[in-house]
Amino acid sequence: MARKVPPRAREPAPRPPRPLPEALSILTQGWRPTPEAVERLRAIPLDVRLRREGIRRFRDTIHLQPGEWLIKQFGPGRAYPVNVNKLMKNIIWQIRDRIVNGEHPPINGLLRSFWYTYIKSALFRAKSLSKDVDQYDQMIKVFVRLIQYADLMRYRDMGFVDDNRNDRQIGINSHVILFAEKSGHYPLLETIARELDVTILSLGGQPSLLSVEYFMDEMKEQGINIQKSFYTFSLVDYDPSGWIIRDAFLHDLRFFRVKHIKHRDLILPGIFSPEEIELNKYLPSTSPQMEAKNKKWLRESGGINGELYGLEADVAPAERITELFRAQTKDLVQSTENIRKGRAMLRLAEALREYILARLQAEGR
Repeated sequence: MARKVPPRAREPAPRPPRPLPEALSILTQGWRPTPEAVERLRAIPLDVRLRREGIRRFRDTIHLQPGEWLIKQFGPGRAYPVNVNKLMKNIIWQIRDRIVNGEHPPINGLLRSFWYTYIKSALFRAKSLSKDVDQYDQMIKVFVRLIQYADLMRYRDMGFVDDNRNDRQIGINSHVILFAEKSGHYPLLETIARELDVTILSLGGQPSLLSVEYFMDEMKEQGINIQKSFYTFSLVDYDPSGWIIRDAFLHDLRFFRVKHIKHRDLILPGIFSPEEIELNKYLPSTSPQMEAKNKKWLRESGGINGELYGLEADVAPAERITELFRAQTKDLVQSTENIRKGRAMLRLAEALREYILARLQAEGR
């Protein structure tokens, strides 16, 4: 009978690869314009920025035009009859411009709905709809470019709905932000928020510029000063992709004018025992696309004992994460007992008011 190999002697297996669209999307999050570049952009006149992006003003409704017209105006492209990016930019800007000017109703839908209504059919008529390339993801990147790289617009201009709006909540201690990479961690975030009343978010696997924009809008609507200091805590995988997601989210916060951020990572090798590390470490993706990112991460993080190994955030028990977060925020989180009592009294007063109004209306019939 073969002798079992002790767990510590096993060579960590490579982590199962992420689906290709998700991996590529995460990879592109690794580059963002610097705050200095953004400020320089904001000083450039609007018309100049539009010309740089290849955006023109059309009297005709672009997405309704026949294929020949689209190819004439936006062709030739390198891989397709039209330049897909340029066509997308012009459709987006035209619809945005008309909504802002009251000539078109707000979208009141998701980005996916915009793809089907305005982009996909136009690409099909222009013989430029691909079966091999995720052109919906390409459209998302065009939106990010127009918003963050060119600073031309905001998602709210067009009335989009945020499909991640139920994956966050702003706490009494709004200055403390706990965010997780994976949706599966949201129940844990809710448990922590019930105790400490901090702000929590789940990124759903990758950062969303739309969600961060709407998150910041909610902060402002609640009268929260986003110029104050914020303390952010990340619950992401200890690997290159996890840190790319973390950095992109923090960058997006800064883009929306959150200037004072002090960040801490919750998932680090130091919170695990040597035995736990040996049992759970894995080899991140070593694809050619990740080579430079892996080297950068290894320099910044040290990996595990100087080697390119990562750890899943899921490996840490919920109780350990809770205790770690509680310890790291004990001097940041204010006592919320009096605030909670005040809120309960307000809810009771509102319920009594509604009850009295209902009784008066019933007696007046």
